Amino acid sequence: MGSHGERQTDSLKTSENPQSSQRRSHPPMGGGCRISWNLGDHLRRLDTVTLTTELTDSRSRRTLSVYDPDGDTYLVRLQTPVGRERYREVPKSEFDLDELSRGSRWTQTT
Repeated sequence: MGSHGERQTDSLKTSENPQSSQRRSHPPMGGGCRISWNLGDHLRRLDTVTLTTELTDSRSRRTLSVYDPDGDTYLVRLQTPVGRERYREVPKSEFDLDELSRGSRWTQTT
């Protein structure tokens, strides 16, 4: 019985198919921790949480939305072109918004 998650995806990208790792770009989401979709979506919809920036990957058409829920962390949402979403809570000290929009495939949309 196989599992379907990040671990399986990471193992498939490394040695078995080197071209697949070249086609996929990883969002520079820094450290932090993954949070459940329910919690991330709830936090994102709070009136006190503001959208800081939104970036799009020119090749994969994934969207990275960065929200500022408080003074120390960002809420980061990665959305695929078909609408799947993943959320991470990332300390601001580990996430450089300026570096993210410079010299990569990620372009700022808002």
